[in-house]
Amino acid sequence: MKNRYCNSVMQIAYIDGNRFRLALIAGARRLMEHAGQLNAINVFPVPDGDTGTNMAGTARTMIDGLARSSPLPLGETTRAAAEFALSGARGNSGAILAQFLYGLADELEHEFRIGARRFAAAAKSAAARTWHALSSPREGTILTVLKDWSETAQRLASRTDDLFVVLMGALDAARASLARTAEILPELRKAGVVDAGALGWIHFLEGIMAFISGGRIRDIARTLSADEGESDDAMAAEALLPEGGGSTFRYCTECLLSGVNLDLDGLRTRLAAMGDSVVVAGSSTRAKIHLHTDEPTGAFRFLETAGRLEAQKVDDMLLQRRIAANAGRPCAVLIDSACDLPGELLLELGVERVPVQVEVGGRAYLDRECLSPDEFYAMLRADPGVSVSTSQPSPASFARKLDLLLGHAGEAVYVGISGALSGTLEAGVRAAHAERYGGRVRVVDSLNISVGAALVARRAAEAAAAGRSGSEVAMIAEDAARRVRLLVAVPDLSGLIRSGRLGGVKGLAARWLGFRPIITIDPDGKAAAKGFYLGAANGVKALVSALKRRVPAGTSVDVLVAHADAADEAARLVRGIGAVATLEREILVTSVSPALAAHAGAGALALAFLPARAWKP
Repeated sequence: MKNRYCNSVMQIAYIDGNRFRLALIAGARRLMEHAGQLNAINVFPVPDGDTGTNMAGTARTMIDGLARSSPLPLGETTRAAAEFALSGARGNSGAILAQFLYGLADELEHEFRIGARRFAAAAKSAAARTWHALSSPREGTILTVLKDWSETAQRLASRTDDLFVVLMGALDAARASLARTAEILPELRKAGVVDAGALGWIHFLEGIMAFISGGRIRDIARTLSADEGESDDAMAAEALLPEGGGSTFRYCTECLLSGVNLDLDGLRTRLAAMGDSVVVAGSSTRAKIHLHTDEPTGAFRFLETAGRLEAQKVDDMLLQRRIAANAGRPCAVLIDSACDLPGELLLELGVERVPVQVEVGGRAYLDRECLSPDEFYAMLRADPGVSVSTSQPSPASFARKLDLLLGHAGEAVYVGISGALSGTLEAGVRAAHAERYGGRVRVVDSLNISVGAALVARRAAEAAAAGRSGSEVAMIAEDAARRVRLLVAVPDLSGLIRSGRLGGVKGLAARWLGFRPIITIDPDGKAAAKGFYLGAANGVKALVSALKRRVPAGTSVDVLVAHADAADEAARLVRGIGAVATLEREILVTSVSPALAAHAGAGALALAFLPARAWKP
């Protein structure tokens, strides 16, 4: 059959490292420009509306890395692109894209430059390895399109040495394969869409071909360091994604695993028993892990036995579906994990949470996502003297959550814990001011921590759910921040002493005398003692008495309660509050995050209250 590109004046005999580097950048940029479109049609394996964000995030990491790289031979360029993509791979489709590049890098490791036949053979081998990286590969996804593209490229390369003809013909085959995905997978047929990951691959190829057809090297080179955001196409705002999907598990779990002689097939088998959508991409020394599971911390504990974990991430796909279903709201709300908003409110109100980092015994974890409160308390019981420290979320963590929220809402409000007590708020401010967000993110200092910050966030999230604008949501949150108060009973002083938040002599004297502090947060957001109580077992009585003194009789109050491994005591506290206060609504109880429990210690109890009118200082 005669190829329709045979008469083209464009001919390409080979591709070298610099050409390939710039072509990858062009393809990645094209993919990023269509992130919102991909989010809007994201149905499989779960309709969580983040395929575009994930693939664009993977592409962004690759661009950033390649922009800093000097021109190298083809093999080294491909290896660098694969490593950058693997380190930043997000989601199922991002991990698949990274695995393809990794397979290509293994095939081309010692090449300086190559022609059409060598490229096509390497691409087919890399596509096959990508298919093998999944525990349960499915036809009708990006894998099918990748396979059809690579097989067509190899067939065409057997007839011509012109790489342009090969790539254009393979792109046509990939487009036809993409159209068929809507008929192959029942989930796509029902929704009337093509596979989002496969469409992302098409956009990637189209960007490469646009550069090859009309791009100039100096045009790409001149803008390598440009700060391009992940476009949130207008289609994203129209997305109303269906409930359900191919996966029945709730949490999308990812990490990088480094080690020696990693058994990738063995890892896939073990992880497949914990969930689905398993991707183990990479090599025997470095692998990207992707898994859908209901027990992400259990998966991480298993992986810790195989190697060293980095770049851990957990996304609540049920929450993401709720956020996507509410696309078009004027405003969304973001908190951090030191804001102890109960899980049922996160889901009900569509609030995303960025994790603080917790280090226990020299190992780093993402608060709540990779280390649950129960696991943390078990670690403290096993080794009471274990070293514990905390640090603010990374810029990438903030960016990932904001990208998701702004893909479905016009603005976002980040309600942070007290800036006087933590650098987390300042980290949020820096993230909000990123040029890519164009002033769409506002930051509110809750002047509080734990359930105190949670009450502020609750008011903000309720306003956002009611359709209020970003400025209105921020104003409501700021009003709540001025009025909310927190009381914490700390029966075990060791955490405060260890962290330096209770002076050594004063702390030792308090412990020797049997006194325990009631800690509050003052109007400036700073911690202060608000009295003491005698005996570690009397915290509930002390908190109830403190609340009764501060809230006028008959005043309605909104109350949240948190505890650090003290569920029975928290239940007693709820009953005590109910006996002395007029409640605005049911008291919800949650666990204190590990990031805060590291300082408050096991057994700590906290109550936050927001009165309907003035309260007694």
